[in-house]
Amino acid sequence: MDQDDAELVKRVLAGDKAAFGRLIDRYRPEAQGLARRMLGDSFEAEDVTQEALLQAFLGLHSLRSPDRFGSWLLGIVVNLCKMRLRVQRDWHPADEWHGGRVPEDFTIADLQPSPEAIYEVRELHDIVLAAIRTLPNDQQQAVRMHYVDGLSLWDIGRLAGVPVGAVKVRLHRARARLRTELTRELTDMRELISRTVKEIPMIEVTVHDVMLRAPKGDNEAEWLPGQRKNNKLGFARVILLKEQAGDRIVPIWVGAGEGDAIAMLLEGLSTSRPGTFELAAKLLDVAKMKIEKVAVTALREDIYYATMWVKIRGKIHEVDARPSDAVTLSLRTKASIFVAPQLFDEANPYRLTEGTEIAGLTERHRMALEDKRIPPEENEMEWRSFRSLPRDEHRWLKPVQK
Repeated sequence: MDQDDAELVKRVLAGDKAAFGRLIDRYRPEAQGLARRMLGDSFEAEDVTQEALLQAFLGLHSLRSPDRFGSWLLGIVVNLCKMRLRVQRDWHPADEWHGGRVPEDFTIADLQPSPEAIYEVRELHDIVLAAIRTLPNDQQQAVRMHYVDGLSLWDIGRLAGVPVGAVKVRLHRARARLRTELTRELTDMRELISRTVKEIPMIEVTVHDVMLRAPKGDNEAEWLPGQRKNNKLGFARVILLKEQAGDRIVPIWVGAGEGDAIAMLLEGLSTSRPGTFELAAKLLDVAKMKIEKVAVTALREDIYYATMWVKIRGKIHEVDARPSDAVTLSLRTKASIFVAPQLFDEANPYRLTEGTEIAGLTERHRMALEDKRIPPEENEMEWRSFRSLPRDEHRWLKPVQK
């Protein structure tokens, strides 16, 4: 009769190395199958299996429950696979891109998400982990193995030493508890943000201008050029939110598309076919929803955040938004725009000077170029108001309907 795992482990620790061969014969196919499922490569799976067996042999004295040698070995396999996957994710040789050609002027930073996306993901990640920590240990283990490590129900059951049905029950109960916990947590956060925003006395502003980068001394560069060859403008756009009762401004950097859309609204122009924001405004009208006001409420890690107050069936709802989207919709629906007072202090020394010059804007742009947050400029450029540039009369432009 075959000896059980505990007896074989005991014999190995007593010096019988042949007994470990029995353990290898018993669990090697299962360990290799698990590694293959996680890595998707038979050669990598073979390497991981060999390394796991070696670690198991060297660390056998640390096994507290000899009768669970199989689960312990599979746990070692999982950890080694995760390490291999992490290395593969963090490093890709440049000569493997584009069929073996190394792209020019390309850095790993170009693949990184924006600071805004990173902040939001980290914040949500912390909330979810905190909710998982409130679960019982068996449910925590099942959630982490299934949703974080990507293991199948069968693999989890094998590692935990329980039937697949028990794993399903644990995941079902964990999801129910997480749903309740996350709903409560996110609701509390929304209420806190709502109270914070309501307690801040906002300053009403107007959209004063849209600044863009144009070739210095070139009076032929066109805003919204009719021909591609005349498109000499840079990628940067800055919308200027000016307080109604002073000369302080909050400059917000936006993409070329968003900046041009705001500039068109300032000029009373729209496209012959409905654009994204015109469609959104029409949908609000059809649904009998009204934007009461919008506000730029916070600046975190060089990223501005905005809130929209939307009235639906007599009740006000707060909606998070990018400042560019909030400002565009406010112009399209004629809603008031506000800025939190502290943002004017953080925006110093941005004040209107003679003409369209803005103190501090050129220095900010130089820093952005050095940090490679915007593409480099080939020619000598300067800040210009979109109104100072010529514009062709296009067939696809028409006055905004009042």
